[in-house]
Amino acid sequence: MALPTIYDLLTSSFAIRIFYVVLTLLFTFLVVRLYRSIIHRAAGSVPSGLVASLQQIGSWAIWIFGIIIGLSQLDVAINVLLLILFLGGVAIIVAYRNILTDMAASQFISTYQPFKVGEWIEVQDYYGRVIERNLIQTKILTSDNEIVIIPNSTLLKRSVTNRSRSGGLRVQIPVTVDSKYDLKNVEKNLLEIGQGMKTDLVPDAPPQVRLTQVTSQQAHLVLMLRITNPAKRDQLISDVQEKFYEVLPELDARKQY
Repeated sequence: MALPTIYDLLTSSFAIRIFYVVLTLLFTFLVVRLYRSIIHRAAGSVPSGLVASLQQIGSWAIWIFGIIIGLSQLDVAINVLLLILFLGGVAIIVAYRNILTDMAASQFISTYQPFKVGEWIEVQDYYGRVIERNLIQTKILTSDNEIVIIPNSTLLKRSVTNRSRSGGLRVQIPVTVDSKYDLKNVEKNLLEIGQGMKTDLVPDAPPQVRLTQVTSQQAHLVLMLRITNPAKRDQLISDVQEKFYEVLPELDARKQY
């Protein structure tokens, strides 16, 4: 019996199938390179971490389909191909579950728009102005000029207060005085100082004063203002307290309220 020649081996149906498998994998490799290049060029100002994640997710998906097409050339059972597709999909979801959750949350935020870039929000223990929002995260700039990065999925799990749409920001300015002062005069003085800030106050929201605590030595009061620009919160608190303590020595004194 004659041995098969090299030509016979190269032209056999199995060799041709192997050739198509190699060709498919090579084509898949080129498609992956092209995909990563397109994502990189189209990224623009998108954070580099998000770009890398999109490149990896897409590359995994392309390779899975490429391998399935390659194996189909070898007449692999359809059940095996479906199993590979299922396991590949599960692997991608598990590996990138946090990113996919953030992307889904971003779509929800875009649809219902609980806040926009430029508005002031409060979430968890953070309060600031939204300066950027992408598919993965939202950045806010606090009044202390600190940038806080919050995953979009967190914004769906936590309560978010939009201070820009809630009729201004409510500010409480605490002051402490010696119990010798006439508290009625102190309250009157605080209200006058608050009314002097009317250019920064929400219309139809007059200042209010509350007496929070009185001891034998001190009295604690709070001036409540509703301001239009949350960015001025710290400056207004400082200005009010400075003005109040400047005029405090001029107030009438008495022993009891």
